[in-house]
Amino acid sequence: MIQLRHSTIAATAILLGFYTATAVAADYNLEIGVLESPTGANTLGWKAFEQYVESNSDGRIEIDILPSGQLGNTEGLLEGLQLGIHKMAQGDESITGAYKPMMAWFAPYLFQNELSMKKFFESDTYADLNEQMAEDMGVRSLAATPYGFYNFINSSHPIETLEDLEGLKLRTLPNSQITIKTWDALGASATPVPWAEIYTSINTGVIDGLGHTPGIMIDQRYDEVAQYVTLDNSMGVANLYLINEDFYQSLPDDLQNVLTQGAEIGANVEFGLATYRNRVESLNALKENGVEVYTLPDAERERFREQAQEAVIPWLKEESGEENVDAVLAEIERIEAE
Repeated sequence: MIQLRHSTIAATAILLGFYTATAVAADYNLEIGVLESPTGANTLGWKAFEQYVESNSDGRIEIDILPSGQLGNTEGLLEGLQLGIHKMAQGDESITGAYKPMMAWFAPYLFQNELSMKKFFESDTYADLNEQMAEDMGVRSLAATPYGFYNFINSSHPIETLEDLEGLKLRTLPNSQITIKTWDALGASATPVPWAEIYTSINTGVIDGLGHTPGIMIDQRYDEVAQYVTLDNSMGVANLYLINEDFYQSLPDDLQNVLTQGAEIGANVEFGLATYRNRVESLNALKENGVEVYTLPDAERERFREQAQEAVIPWLKEESGEENVDAVLAEIERIEAE
């Protein structure tokens, strides 16, 4: 009798466990690929997104963040989003190579600082671009966050004047014509290299260096193979919380809101972390690691800006649309005049 009762209790517990597991099973399981290391600012922003979405969706959405490029680079992730292989993924400035209207905000020496760039991504002008991208590409940005500016790091010599860039082999995004155009305009030799191959490419001399943020330089350990950094704040860079448009539109309104709010929280977390790391933590680390850090004076930066924009802006208007470029430039001018 005791044995039967124990068996009944055990069976009941198993059934209860089954029904409980069934009851809390998520309606949507999202594996999200990101590029940075587990402690990178972007990854931590996505982790904040994960916590918010899971805790505010009543268990209907489960998130799994896969850092360090486990699901591929941003170009591959974007292609997966367009094909519906991925529901969500990290995007970045490489979106400008895939969707030409987005190139307008990636023009060199466009923003004064991170704050004006952040305000641009919160503007109606960017919202219009985003809606058009969703319609044309089938991919939507739920939030966009600046994570700094390109600055030069190289293994050859200090860059203190425009002439110092002559002939330097600088990495460019494989599909980003605007980066190629910019580096060429400055006298450097633009060299396409995939994200995962940057470190070894510097180490083996395939490239001399690249433009990127101090935070990324430390996160990806570029300071181990390159010793010269010049802070010129050329091209403003941003990470995007991308989602497949068909998937997004298939969701009920409340879950659309949860994902959007989560993305905005994640973007703000990343913005604060990245700004601090770029301006304080990473610069200190670079100097401690023996890297020579040089801040480009305003007068010399103006030479860089004029040289780059003279070549890039007219070309950009042809590629991205004159009306589109003028709208972006006007919005940035309005923001920075306030």
